[in-house]
Amino acid sequence: MKIALLLVVPFSLNAVEPLQLFNGKDLINWEMVGHGRFVVEDGMLKTEGGMGLLYYTKQKFGNQTVRVVFKAASARANSGVYIRMPEPAPDAWYGVHNGFEVQIDSAGDEWHRTGAIYSLSRSTQLAQDPQGEWNTMDIELAGPITRVTLNGKLVNEFDPSKPVPGRKQHYEPTRGPRPDYGYIGIQNHDANSIVYFKEVSVIDSAKTIDKGERDRIMSYFHSTRKRVLDQVDGLSDTQWNFKPAADKWSVAEVTEHLVLAERNMFVSAMAGLTNSLANPVASIKDEELVAVTNDRSKPRQAPETFKPSGRWATSEALVAEFKTRRDSNLKWLWETREDLRNSFVKYGPVPTPVDVYQMLLAIPAHNERHLQQIEEIKASPNYPKR
Repeated sequence: MKIALLLVVPFSLNAVEPLQLFNGKDLINWEMVGHGRFVVEDGMLKTEGGMGLLYYTKQKFGNQTVRVVFKAASARANSGVYIRMPEPAPDAWYGVHNGFEVQIDSAGDEWHRTGAIYSLSRSTQLAQDPQGEWNTMDIELAGPITRVTLNGKLVNEFDPSKPVPGRKQHYEPTRGPRPDYGYIGIQNHDANSIVYFKEVSVIDSAKTIDKGERDRIMSYFHSTRKRVLDQVDGLSDTQWNFKPAADKWSVAEVTEHLVLAERNMFVSAMAGLTNSLANPVASIKDEELVAVTNDRSKPRQAPETFKPSGRWATSEALVAEFKTRRDSNLKWLWETREDLRNSFVKYGPVPTPVDVYQMLLAIPAHNERHLQQIEEIKASPNYPKR
């Protein structure tokens, strides 16, 4: 079957082209917390005033490379790049203790100079160019590992599972793990430190699905979401609970089945990322998997964990649960940089393992199967008119 591409993608997901977070004109999608500020001057971000944090609000980043191109106005100008913040920053100190700071300061020691993970992992060399000259710093987020390259030289590789120095000062970060995916930001350190940034961008460094694959699955999830919601909208309690026969499901039971399937199929897909089956010798094509999944001509018995049992008291609560789970999965699909094509799981209707992308593709295909079932219920001669 053909799946229409309805999604308009606002930025490129091509691994060759960096995603520019700063547009050179304004601070759209950025939020400032704390004292001081960042101003846009001649197409650059410029630090002003006391300690603050400017963070990118639109999404989290992980398994990617964050690139900043900066120059310091003086030898002691101090700033930094925050990574791995699990939540939007409410104040300037949040990034210190909940994320990691990749330091910018040519005057610091090896634990506190440019390229260091502030007080946690030392910079192996001072590779920053003199004041007034542009520097390119690439911060690679590879799972929990952070690698810092400054002007083409690898200056830091931080593995948080290994021992780190003890915390000595109140302003040094609390020790402990940080998430693989998090918000990023840049620091405004103090009134005497002026640092300019002409680029803040992100480069995909992990092998992931391509733009067309992401478009396709996003569109399929969105289109089936709307179709399910349209089918259940405005039903009376009588219509919602009507069963064509004693051994048939009602619209309520079909909807509950879709909610349970959404959860369990997504969990199965995630298990494939952490504990993949072997790559199958023979694999099924995406179109074949979709066709097998939504084929109503071959009845299948639902697994026990997928069977409806009236867990939600009202239709409103059940529909809200469907929206919540679908929207959470859509957000994950939009942001993920995981390699979905080279991890494999078992999928019941197919004899050989399928890749994780296909397992996720089966969720909206399964929706289509049961959308047909809802139409059959509504076509029953005894289906209530209201």
